[in-house]
Parts: sequence; structure tokens; C-alpha cells
Amino acid sequence: MASSENAIWAEWKKVTQFIGSSRIAFRRESLLCSSLQPLDPSATRIVISEGSRTFKSTLEEHERTMQDESLLFSVGLLTSYALTESFARIKLSIPEDADLPGGIEAWGTSFLQRTSHDWTYVVDGLHGIIEVSVARNFAAHGTAVVTQSTINRFTNLGLQCPWSEGGSITMDCATLDTYRARLRSFMRFGDKMRRRPN
Repeated sequence: MASSENAIWAEWKKVTQFIGSSRIAFRRESLLCSSLQPLDPSATRIVISEGSRTFKSTLEEHERTMQDESLLFSVGLLTSYALTESFARIKLSIPEDADLPGGIEAWGTSFLQRTSHDWTYVVDGLHGIIEVSVARNFAAHGTAVVTQSTINRFTNLGLQCPWSEGGSITMDCATLDTYRARLRSFMRFGDKMRRRPN
């Protein structure tokens, strides 16, 4: 069991490294593209082939993609959240092919109670972790606009939704760092039994 948990933490570290290294690669590629200065970036093409597959892009499209890191941060959130779910499944003895019961507000409570913790111990508490879960759902399902049902998820628990109806959820580096800190805190408190006072 411990080896499975260690594997998840090792994967978490790989995700952290991947996000950082990808940002470096994106910045360097963007600088390289801007230094080329072709006469017509919209007509200059970049091609990569692997086996029977070929990907083509204009230099203009490629440079624009390298300057937008939001998709990278969404992938980082999706992977981090999946690792959190896997960790909870191990601790709660729930098979990988079975659904976790309810949202993170439900199964997360059971996860924390195992070690005599509650949401007050987790970075930014229940409010913060639901925000992460909603952002993860937006990234996973390609949702673009905050609806009343999103707001209801917070208000049904007596919490204030951080977004307004009709608004959008955006991902940047600082937001991803905050969300991953909340997930990491959640996993750590669900992993270690709280010490009782003597």
C-alpha cells in the first residue's frame, strides 16, 4: 500500500517538474520564433512528421500557442486532481473502477475524518477545495461559462461562490500553484493521523 502512495507522490513531483520545464520550453520557443522575423509569419510553415502523421502550423499560429500557457495549466490541474482522487481511493479502499461517493465535499470529508482532521486544516478549507474541483470540472468538460448550478454548489453549503454567473474560469500559473497547494495539503492531512494532546 505504501508503495502505491509513494508512486502517487513521485508522480506529483513529475507533474511539478513537467509544468516548470514546459514553461521554460514555451518561453524559449517563443523567443526563438520572435527572433526569426520572416517576411510573412502567416505564410511561413512549420512541419513535424512522425511515422505516417504530419502536423503543420504557420509560424504565426505556433508563436501564438507558445504565448498562451492556459492549456498547460489546465492539464496540470487535471493531472494533479486525478492523483488526489487516486490517493483518496487508496486511503478509503475504493477500487479504481468505482466512483468516489459524491463530490470532493463528500468523499473528502470521509478521507480527512480517517485521520481525525477536518476542512479547517486544509489550505483555504472546504471553500477552497470546492473551487479547485469546479475549476477541474471546467477544464475536464471544456465548460466556458459559470452557470447557476456552479453557484449553487457553493451556496448549498453556505459558501460564497468566487465567480459570478456568466463569468469564466481562467487558469494561470499563480492560480494553478494555489490549487495544487490546496490539493497537496488535503492529501497530507488525509495521510497522517492528528496527534492528540497529552
